[in-house]
Amino acid sequence: MMLPTTDAQIYLESLRGRFQANGFQSFRTFNFEEYRAVDREAFGTLEVLNDEMLMPECSHELKVERFCQVILLPIVGAIEVGEKGREPTFVNSGEALFLPAAEDKHYTITNPYPDEAINYLQARINDGQFLSTPMSLSGITTQFDLRETNVLHSVRGYNGSSAHLFIGQYDGRVEGVFTSGNPRHNAFIFVIEGAFEVQNRLLERRDGLALGNAEEIEFEALSNGAIILVIDVGV
Repeated sequence: MMLPTTDAQIYLESLRGRFQANGFQSFRTFNFEEYRAVDREAFGTLEVLNDEMLMPECSHELKVERFCQVILLPIVGAIEVGEKGREPTFVNSGEALFLPAAEDKHYTITNPYPDEAINYLQARINDGQFLSTPMSLSGITTQFDLRETNVLHSVRGYNGSSAHLFIGQYDGRVEGVFTSGNPRHNAFIFVIEGAFEVQNRLLERRDGLALGNAEEIEFEALSNGAIILVIDVGV
């Protein structure tokens, strides 16, 4: 079957930016803070996609340069997200926190476990529609269940946001099709576990793929228990 012509860029796991501090490690898909590389600019409204780890009972401060939507997605374990004067929000695996973050506020992400490291994804969306939408300042937590395999689960926070997440766990050799809902048909694919073939391109664990002009995206899991994240990205 002939696939439509798409604009594509692969972001290999091995070429990500790396930052390490006391009890904290971060791998940056896009240019972020001190990490600067050619062809690593933001993709549409998706400005940040960091793969982060916290050691037992360690914390990391989250700051933003301007008001934006922060999405936190635990992969291994759970996180506590706190802001001064507010009760912390507990976000477990199988959940995503959509947080409206302001530049004059500081947030803290904490590993609540005494003996286990945790791993989570941090995405940031710069979304003009989102900024004008009434919202809960403590964020919205959305649940999904990866035990229901071979299907993309919709993971969405605020109505009106230009970013819509989909996540699924697939058995080996199972195929799927994702249909983009944004006008430019921009989608960012990120492989959390295993390997996939996406639009005839091989993506392995923690590789990313930016696709433009891709209304329909065909993919196939190449390993059992493979987990794929699709971010339908606005312009």
